[in-house]
Amino acid sequence: MISRFIFWISIALTVNFIAGLIAFAIATNRLSEMFIPEQADGLVVLTGGSGERIKYAGSLLQQKKAKRLLITGVNPNVSSNFLRKLAGLSKANFNCCIDIDNKAKNTVGNARQISLWANAQNYDHLLIVTSSYHIPRAWLILRAEMPDTRLALAPVKSIGNARQHVYRRTLLEYGKYLVVLIFPAQQWQGN
Repeated sequence: MISRFIFWISIALTVNFIAGLIAFAIATNRLSEMFIPEQADGLVVLTGGSGERIKYAGSLLQQKKAKRLLITGVNPNVSSNFLRKLAGLSKANFNCCIDIDNKAKNTVGNARQISLWANAQNYDHLLIVTSSYHIPRAWLILRAEMPDTRLALAPVKSIGNARQHVYRRTLLEYGKYLVVLIFPAQQWQGN
């Protein structure tokens, strides 16, 4: 009796996980088509992937969607000159309007650094640039870290080399999203 119950619970959980994964994959694939970047005080890009995020953030800064750009989660070994070229910005534009964070090691760290930067700049409206598959989890963590800050989305759809491992990446990100959903990000504040 108990083994039969466990069997059916396992089947139900597996079906729900797979259905959720499919819905997550479809929704995150369409996110980049759903949002038109709006004007904000500050522009923030969470690094990762192939550099598409930084390129997109650079183009948004050139379009004057925000006053300044924070590139957060930058590897300390990456030069500012490399970031400038990747963002497609002139030296003058880069030097005047870009801040680089290399302290954040993950999305929770990114959220903390973004919050500190926004407070230092007196920004209460941020445009967030990250990959579309990363938006759901990043959104939950950022909302928990900055509940009073107005956040707008500028999702980047992965193309080219970034799409090579799309299934593995989507599965991994969905798992991380479920962890954040089940264990709310407010628990991580101060850690």
